[in-house]
Amino acid sequence: MTGSLRPTEARSASLPLVLGLGNEHRRDDAAGLEVVRALRDHVEGVARVLECASEGIGILDLWRGADRVFVVDAVQSGSPAGTVHRLEPEEGFLPGFRTATSTHGLSLAEALGLAKGLGYLPRFLVVYGIEAEDVEVGIGLTAAVAEGVEETVERIMVELGVGSPPVRWSVPEGSVHA
Repeated sequence: MTGSLRPTEARSASLPLVLGLGNEHRRDDAAGLEVVRALRDHVEGVARVLECASEGIGILDLWRGADRVFVVDAVQSGSPAGTVHRLEPEEGFLPGFRTATSTHGLSLAEALGLAKGLGYLPRFLVVYGIEAEDVEVGIGLTAAVAEGVEETVERIMVELGVGSPPVRWSVPEGSVHA
């Protein structure tokens, strides 16, 4: 059967997807990749975890068939480095945000706009943006972004039902931004 999912693929596609974007050779731009690397062992059997270092449009193919998707990327919005933003499409979330570097080809905002126009957005989509400080060529996250990565891992684990929120979070009840 061409185009059909095999039983193991169908089970895998029904799991939530956590997709980390970035470039590990541009310091803080690797934040999304580091989040999914840290999550991998904690969410096995609960969620699929994928790294995407290619162009933004590649995410459309990666999340095909997924009902629930979390995308994590480094962003630059003017907030302090390491700030974690949790954004949903219904909020019109991307006008003030841009990915930290242009190495993804099509930006995340452009890829999401295309997906929306084509009707390819997952039913449940959350974007976690970690405010970048340094996206110059180099290896390793800055201290502030490393803390943002840790917080994002914890938040996604809570959303997937495999963790509890730490006391240090100061997210007001009902808030979707932090």
